[in-house]
Amino acid sequence: MRKRGSRVEAYLDNAATTRPFASVREIMMKTMEEDYGNPSSLHTKGLGAERYVRDARKAIAQSLKVQEKEICFTSGGTESNNMALIGTAECYARRGKHIISTNFEHASIYNTLGYLESRGFEVSYVPVDEMGHLKMDALLDAIREDTILVSVMMVNNEVGSVLDVAAISKAVKEKKPDIIFHVDAIQAYGKFQIYPKRMGIDLLSVSGHKIHGPKGIGFLFIDE
Repeated sequence: MRKRGSRVEAYLDNAATTRPFASVREIMMKTMEEDYGNPSSLHTKGLGAERYVRDARKAIAQSLKVQEKEICFTSGGTESNNMALIGTAECYARRGKHIISTNFEHASIYNTLGYLESRGFEVSYVPVDEMGHLKMDALLDAIREDTILVSVMMVNNEVGSVLDVAAISKAVKEKKPDIIFHVDAIQAYGKFQIYPKRMGIDLLSVSGHKIHGPKGIGFLFIDE
C-alpha cells in the first residue's frame, strides 16, 4: 500500500504487472548512467555491460537448473510466446502442420495461433472444465500424426488455475515423443519451482514485469 496525498492506494493487480523493486530501479539507472556500453563491444565499457547480461543469464539458468546457453532474452512474454510458436511451426512444417493449445490462453498465444492458421497451419483448441483444468482425454484425443506442437499456460492469468505441466508433457510424449511442448509460464515463474528438464518442457516463456522487473524484458528457455 502507498499513500498518495490524502488517500491510500491499494494496488491489487499484480497478475497484470508489478512495481519494480528498488534494487531493479537502481541497477537500471546505473546501467543507463554509468555502465551504458554496448555488451557486444570488446572495449572496457562493453565488457562491463556484458557482465550484467552474463550474470542475469546465469541466475536464470540456475533457477531452472538448465544451461546458460538455453536462455534467450526477449522483449517480454509476448515475444517469447511468438518466438516459441512461430519458430517451432516454421522449423517443423515439413513434419506436420497441426498445433494443439487450450481455449483459455493469453491473447499473445491466440493471436499468434491465428497468424499461423492464416499461414496454413491447423490448430485444435482443447477445452478446460469449470475449474479451469485441462481435459486430458480431449488433449490426447486431439493428437494426430501431423501434430508438431502442444502449447499450454501453466497458471491462468484470469482464474488462477494451475496445470500440472509435467503430467501433461508425460502423457503427450508417451503418445507422440517428437511433439514439441511449450509452456507459457509468465504467471508461474517465481511462484512455483519449475525445472524444464525434469518436467519435459521444451520451450518456456517468462516475462520480467510480472516478477518486479521492468517492462520490456523477458526470456525464452529453449531446450538444446
